Amino acid sequence: MIGALVPAKALDRAKGRLAAVLSEDERRRLALAMLADVTAAIAAVPEIGPGVVVSPDAEVLARARSLGAYALREPESVRGINQALAHALAAWPDMPPDALLVVLADVPAVTSADLQSVIEALPQDGGVVICPSKARGTSALALRPPGAIPFRFGEQSFQWHKREAAARRLDTRVLRIDSLANDIDEPEDLRELMLHPAKTATHRLLSELALDERLAARPA
Repeated sequence: MIGALVPAKALDRAKGRLAAVLSEDERRRLALAMLADVTAAIAAVPEIGPGVVVSPDAEVLARARSLGAYALREPESVRGINQALAHALAAWPDMPPDALLVVLADVPAVTSADLQSVIEALPQDGGVVICPSKARGTSALALRPPGAIPFRFGEQSFQWHKREAAARRLDTRVLRIDSLANDIDEPEDLRELMLHPAKTATHRLLSELALDERLAARPA
């Protein structure tokens, strides 16, 4: 069984760099919409068990449960995404998975087919698949076994994850997938997302907020 893990920040810390175009409440709603899209993509992949969402935020965890995912509360002692992921893996709610897929919660364009391709690229005898973001972070990471390398999410994490895998001489594959490359951090990321209409919770929200008009008033 392949486990899927989605780390999600507290909503009051969600997407501060989008403050130029979205209010605090709108950014909270965006974070929850993106979480819904990511968990839906995970749920549609037959090889993946129920997704696990780890977060310190009660509203995020409640939404995760409503979406059919397991919700793991991040302890107050945890500092940062990598500790949160390590905690979730150690506290896995069911039988430990044979392999692990980590997907960040801010890639709302990701599809089940995209995630299927990541799973299919994961070496059967053990290894790593890294999907870089355009800023050279990591938007998705697949590991067999789940603890094959330490989590190194953050700035330049694409390089850090490659180094960890190389140090252990693991079979490492890099997949460059457009939907995973475009993580949503800046207003320009939203502009790019809206160039590719889709029937997602995120697109519906952005349409409701008339974000295209706000972005049109900003320099390209």
